[in-house]
Amino acid sequence: MKKVIIGAIVATVIFFGWQSAMWMSGIYSDFYTYTPNQDAVMQTLNDNLSDDGLYLIPAADCSTPEGKEEGEKIMEQNVGKPWAMIIYHKKMMGMEIGYMLLGLFYTLISCFIASLVIYHGSFNTFWIRFLVVMCFSIFTLTQGVLDNMTWWGYPWSFVKPEVIDLTIGWGITALWLAWFVKK
Repeated sequence: MKKVIIGAIVATVIFFGWQSAMWMSGIYSDFYTYTPNQDAVMQTLNDNLSDDGLYLIPAADCSTPEGKEEGEKIMEQNVGKPWAMIIYHKKMMGMEIGYMLLGLFYTLISCFIASLVIYHGSFNTFWIRFLVVMCFSIFTLTQGVLDNMTWWGYPWSFVKPEVIDLTIGWGITALWLAWFVKK
């Protein structure tokens, strides 16, 4: 179990360090699209949205009995027209240490699970252990990141950092885990 714990902690430092370096270096600075009209857009959002949340526009009110039928009608009427998905927050928070700690915690959980699997599995070779760890990454990539791009139209610029982190970042992390975590 000592190998699992040490492996997970070092893997967390590797992956979290990778992500931090990539974001702080500015490589991912094109993940959003800038609009010079941001003041007008924000004023319109502030005037029309009252709560934090994700808004899909145009959409029906799903809390009403006729919401589903109305939603289908709105969808049919708006094919080929503009639409938006807006994540709205009433106030901007600074980059607080709590966010970093939560990200570190999530990474630790992921690395611990991967370590447990390759330690307790019958994976006798380095490359099999590497591939098993990468399967976690590929699963997340295809069933999370790329799936959201498909269904919700996330732009490539938004998805690209996650693709890079899940392939290269986890690739480096998988090298460490495959080498260190074994019986």
